[in-house]
Amino acid sequence: MNQPKEYDDSNSLQYRDIEDLVEEFPEVFKKMKGRIIDIGCGPGNITKGVLLPAVGENATIVGADLCPYMVAYAEQNYSVTNKLSYMQLDIQTPELPNNLIEKFDNATSFYCLHWCRNTKGALRNFYQLLRPGGKAIILTISHHMIFDVYSEQREDPRFSAYMQDWLKFTSPQHGHPDAEDILRNDLNDIGFKIHHCSNRWKTFTYPRMEALIDLVMSVNPFVMRLPADLQKPYREDFEKRLKDKHLPKKDYSSGCSVDCCIALLIAVFEKPHY
Repeated sequence: MNQPKEYDDSNSLQYRDIEDLVEEFPEVFKKMKGRIIDIGCGPGNITKGVLLPAVGENATIVGADLCPYMVAYAEQNYSVTNKLSYMQLDIQTPELPNNLIEKFDNATSFYCLHWCRNTKGALRNFYQLLRPGGKAIILTISHHMIFDVYSEQREDPRFSAYMQDWLKFTSPQHGHPDAEDILRNDLNDIGFKIHHCSNRWKTFTYPRMEALIDLVMSVNPFVMRLPADLQKPYREDFEKRLKDKHLPKKDYSSGCSVDCCIALLIAVFEKPHY
């Protein structure tokens, strides 16, 4: 697979939102010292480019991701000797390895937990990973229009056979007006002390429709399952559904910008001392 040497998405939705998070909670990040685990680090570019400069000077970060390819890529392109390394980890595992339990002083996770159907189980593992007094900050999607389109397309006879597990790729909070309360209850049940929890809508503007669809297709889990002759119709159908039902009404054929609304859950929480 041909890949650029480094991911360049400094203008992406994820980059913007995580940089905004650092600006909103600068002291939370600055006070992060010791060992930090970044859950769902992906290719490592944001872990190195945004998180590492924001935390305490003496902190060391371990980026963790489920995908072994991502971990290998991050290790090759975004590691920093004695400061930033990577490992493979399934944050939804029912049993964490003993060598990770209470080995981290802080934890972060950005744009990851919406992939976890068992969010509470994942957060329980956060509790296990953290030492007493350890803090965590997370940002995850609670609502996105692409999940609505998944729900619609799985009813289309052309695509339904390839989308039977569509819920696996949909945020468990999607469509819930009380997403913040759900997260608060989970954190409280696990035993965390909550410092902040909010669910807020944000808008990201893409320069043109093609840029939005390119991004959506790049993270869409169903495209590569489709036969070659269905991939273009699937893309066209996705774009039509967005225009017809989920985006502001205007003439996108003229190359105008596209405003995409997204709801984000943000939480800062702490594992109490025994």
